[in-house]
Amino acid sequence: DDHGPGTYTYPTDKVFEPGVFDLAAFNVSHDDKNLIFKFRLYGPINNVWGSGINLSVQTFDVYIDVDPGAGTGARLLLEGRNAALEPGYGWDYALWVEGWHQKVLKPDEKGKPVELPGSPLKVIVDAPNRQVTIRVPKDLFGKEVNPTRWAYVGVLLSQEGFPSPGVRRVRDVKPQAEQWRIGGGPDDTNHTRILDVAWPEGATPTQEEFLSRYRPSQEKNVDALTPDDFAQVPVLKP
Repeated sequence: DDHGPGTYTYPTDKVFEPGVFDLAAFNVSHDDKNLIFKFRLYGPINNVWGSGINLSVQTFDVYIDVDPGAGTGARLLLEGRNAALEPGYGWDYALWVEGWHQKVLKPDEKGKPVELPGSPLKVIVDAPNRQVTIRVPKDLFGKEVNPTRWAYVGVLLSQEGFPSPGVRRVRDVKPQAEQWRIGGGPDDTNHTRILDVAWPEGATPTQEEFLSRYRPSQEKNVDALTPDDFAQVPVLKP
């Protein structure tokens, strides 16, 4: 559901209509040339700020672990998500999609996200059907491409054109909702900014459980924290 760890509420501005951050479905598939991700929402997809791809308030992240369980790749999600993959998993590729940026990233040797040059993603926004499709060329992943053996995480956040320092363009969470701020956040510096996670209904732990299960910190420099200091997001496997 679109309340993060269970307490988050939408910003108060009218552009944040009910359901705009509520995932209805997340699908992973592939054809001969592409890996394909589809997000479907319960709420509307309105281009209220006039982006070139008809997407404004939402940010979609996808994390791909090509050797799940091997412990390679990066555990921390992109900057400002304040979440990590569970021990034993790590993303080898991340897709970052919002109205003004559509990028593929890889972690460097220190686990920091690095954008690949160009814009290899093709993003199709189908507003009438409340669906966003992301197509990634398979040749981007090298010669050993077997998506049925990979693991995935899909999350939905609120796009922010004026983010806090060190945050990759997603909206902050405050104790009380404001015009441009999500509400319901705890009084710590390492709570997540994720509003919804692609996670099966009825699965355990629940989204609310795993997004709220972390050690609260007052450390202002979140780069000083480790992946274990953030909420641990489980992966999906085909």
